[in-house]
Amino acid sequence: MNDKIASLIKLQDFDSQLDALAQSKARLAPEKENIQSQIQSLASALEEAKKTLTQTQVDRKNLELDVDTKEQAIRKFGNELNSVKSNDAYKALLSQIDEAKKAKSQAEDQVLEMMEKIEKLQRDSKEQDKRFQQDKAAFEKQIADLDAEEQRLQGEWDQKKKERDDYFQTLPDDVRTPYEYRTRGKKRDAVVAPIGVNNTCGGCRTKLPPSVVNDVMKGKDLISCETCSRILYIPAKAPAATA
Repeated sequence: MNDKIASLIKLQDFDSQLDALAQSKARLAPEKENIQSQIQSLASALEEAKKTLTQTQVDRKNLELDVDTKEQAIRKFGNELNSVKSNDAYKALLSQIDEAKKAKSQAEDQVLEMMEKIEKLQRDSKEQDKRFQQDKAAFEKQIADLDAEEQRLQGEWDQKKKERDDYFQTLPDDVRTPYEYRTRGKKRDAVVAPIGVNNTCGGCRTKLPPSVVNDVMKGKDLISCETCSRILYIPAKAPAATA
């Protein structure tokens, strides 16, 4: 393997590592958004529970006012009994008093039911708020961990990018030019590819003509796959194991 091929392989490896780090970092943002969404859903549910409690307390207050109104009506009708002159008017007032008492009794029963409901809502709201604080703390810990991972990946990417750029500047033009040409608007793993089993291109898996394989084996020039334009090379064999 000539020096140009070795340089191209190393450069492609740099860029592959950079791409892998960037992809790993990019996957963190949706994870954080999902966690934030869960926190917001829990907060909305808690807020809705508090609104229900508040509205129920308002309804209870209105019922208590209604009880007071009916009590005043009962007293008013009772005072009027002493001033009526006809038996029919007297009976009518008694009927109104009876209806007011029934309505008051129903309203009082509703107040008691409402009080029990409020007590339950208060207990549930308190427990829900406690769970929310616990879940929120756990979710925020996950976000903090993801932030730390994001910073770590960014630091690795910055360091690797510097190493890559420093290395790139050391390469001659006849290495940089073909690399930049092949990566312009393409995936950066589409520059060099080994010749695989049965003389196929390691990039596109196309069967290579024997003449192309022979030219690559000579190692004098940069030979490209006619199908995918990757620069071809013969991978180094692993050293034989010793007994």
